[in-house]
Amino acid sequence: MSTILRGLKTEGVDLTAIVSLADDGGSSGILRARLGIPPVGDLRNCLIALADAESTAGALLQHRLPAERGASRGHPVGNLLLAAAIAEEGGDLERGLERVHQILNVRGRVIPATSESLRLRGRTRAGISVVGQAKLARTRGIASVTLDSTVTHATRHALTAIAEADLLVLGPGSLYTSLIPHLLVPDIRRALADRRAPLVWVANVDEQEGETEGMSLDDHVDALVDHGAGGLIDAILAAASSRRADVDPGRPLEPRFRRLRGPDGEPRPPIVVRSVASAVRPHLHDSKLLARAILKLRPRRADRKSTRLNSSHSQQSRMPSSA
Repeated sequence: MSTILRGLKTEGVDLTAIVSLADDGGSSGILRARLGIPPVGDLRNCLIALADAESTAGALLQHRLPAERGASRGHPVGNLLLAAAIAEEGGDLERGLERVHQILNVRGRVIPATSESLRLRGRTRAGISVVGQAKLARTRGIASVTLDSTVTHATRHALTAIAEADLLVLGPGSLYTSLIPHLLVPDIRRALADRRAPLVWVANVDEQEGETEGMSLDDHVDALVDHGAGGLIDAILAAASSRRADVDPGRPLEPRFRRLRGPDGEPRPPIVVRSVASAVRPHLHDSKLLARAILKLRPRRADRKSTRLNSSHSQQSRMPSSA
């Protein structure tokens, strides 16, 4: 999600990044377990992307403390800053985030999708159960993902942002561990069904090792539909690939459908193919090219606002970012 936020923040749009709280690996997982706070890593990345002085903020907040000794070893400074801000606000995540917004002079808003952390549980096509976002991200052949929690509520600010957006953007991001978790929250799924703005899914440039390895564009859409996105996606933004296979073979996600209808018999959403891949890292999006392509998909009378769902990542651009 941070890629598209970085590109859009200079385009004069009102940006809101809605971030899922499913991460349980690395520093976020450790702080989540030890301090009982929601995972903050994806929130940190979005805050840095929207910071007024991103290069300075990024260098400081992405810096990892030495791993040799001490309770803070190996943690990015930004994660510790967010943990401190949450603690100073009595455990209130949204108020703690607001403190960090002010420190970084963020252009836009970064808000959590839910009022509590999420625990993902997946099942592979072989019938194996996998618990936790970090393990799922390394798993091949995922068939389905659910939430361990039976009661999960979206934050009021997330629901308001979806309702007021002029454009909703889902992705880019990890399919099962960043994007689908948003769709598993009943409040968010209902808000998307009641939205007034079009919803665009930004497909990844490449397949993702492990999680979506070997999956076609059809397979991605079928997975989204199976997890609650049926009838929600108005268009797909896909990257045109111009890579030479002998130089950088990768695993590009081919921007076309092999089947014109899904398993439910419904026609596929239209695909908009644009040159949005990075020239330097062709397996990723170029933030500026992606932002320009997104802006061209806005409704004509949009009031320059923007909302995106992703991250882990999810984004909203009031024109309108999981994962």
